Amino acid sequence: MPTWGEKEFMQYLRDHRARVTPNRLTVFRAMQKSTKPLTVPDLAIEVEDTGLNTATLYRIMETLADLEIVHPVLQDHQSVAYELIEPFARHHDHMVCRQCGRTIDLYNCRLDEAVKSISDDSGFRVDFHQMEVHGLCPDCQTATRRP
Repeated sequence: MPTWGEKEFMQYLRDHRARVTPNRLTVFRAMQKSTKPLTVPDLAIEVEDTGLNTATLYRIMETLADLEIVHPVLQDHQSVAYELIEPFARHHDHMVCRQCGRTIDLYNCRLDEAVKSISDDSGFRVDFHQMEVHGLCPDCQTATRRP
């Protein structure tokens, strides 16, 4: 499924009675370029040349989350990162290394099918799901085996 770009982002904001601002566009572009969920401090580094301050970035991320353009992803059980969600990005789940904190995107339609089957069986209507699988990444598995 193709994802929505900047043009659709601007129309989505308008359709939801939210202003299209240069700052929101800057954040959206940075989120699109990222290959991983971004914390606000990470995002501040990505857009530092624009002069956007951290307080403004927190407000923008809160707005984008309220508008269901991004959602929060808990990292290392302590920091919150954000990533674009459908239709702005392809749906995926995460595998999180409990040792180094590395997050690996998991694109697997069988998980989606399992969630649908379970929800159908229970009569529960799923709006969206976010799954995290925790364990050890290959690098950390190798490191723990070394004497």
